[in-house]
Amino acid sequence: MLIAKIAVIAIILTITLIFTSCSKDDDVQKQIPEVDTQTTKDETVAQSEFDEVIVISEEAIDSAETVTGEITSLSIAQCAVVTIDTNANHIVIDFGDSGCVGIDGLTRSGKIEINYVGYYREPGSAVSIELNDYTVEGVAVSGQVSYVTVERNSEGNLEFTTSVTNGLITYPDGNYIRWNSTKTRTWLSGELTGELFDDTFQITGTSTGTNSNGVNFTTEITSPITIKTACWNENVFYPVSGIKMVVPEHLATRSIDYGNGTCDKDVTLSVGGYEYHVVLP
Repeated sequence: MLIAKIAVIAIILTITLIFTSCSKDDDVQKQIPEVDTQTTKDETVAQSEFDEVIVISEEAIDSAETVTGEITSLSIAQCAVVTIDTNANHIVIDFGDSGCVGIDGLTRSGKIEINYVGYYREPGSAVSIELNDYTVEGVAVSGQVSYVTVERNSEGNLEFTTSVTNGLITYPDGNYIRWNSTKTRTWLSGELTGELFDDTFQITGTSTGTNSNGVNFTTEITSPITIKTACWNENVFYPVSGIKMVVPEHLATRSIDYGNGTCDKDVTLSVGGYEYHVVLP
């Protein structure tokens, strides 16, 4: 009888250990997946840098409609020298070799060179942008940017197709981001005011790249992203709303939610059923 009781106890203990082990295995399976916030940060930085280049270039082209020669009235940086050749449809924005401090407090140096065909606010026009030793706060930005004005949509808003080819963002420590993108850009508000800091743009599309840790990634905007240039006055250069799906190489797909329209650097990163609060640099 004693032997039988011992056998029963042994069976119970074995079953308990099995269930405990399964429970622990379940806990392991539910552990937080690898987050890789670097891709989130780097991809968003890349988009914001090139979005800014496009907006600055558009203001310079607006100036070309009324001015020929040299001016110093760029909204983002009064110290920049903008040289316009309307005969060649060529514009150079020169921030200088030593740097030019803008009204946003950021120091830019180098040149943005623009070639254009037609006026960018008219369907059928095209713009090509080259960056020559261009830096923002010591971060070097290079690559080719182009966009074509496609049409006005049913609401009367201008729509552009934009692309960035061989985009490269190099940090002072030598780390870098590679970025290519194809986007549709809609000008929602601010077109008629002539002011830089009241524009709102909506963006959809895809991108590919390599983050500063050498991880390749792809992205797709699944809910249109909104850019507000008014946020630049608060030193916020990131989207204020919209959702982007990000797929880092060998990692799970994750989404970036840019919020509800507030000018801030906070985003929500969702991956594997978990949500994380991420503050962009």
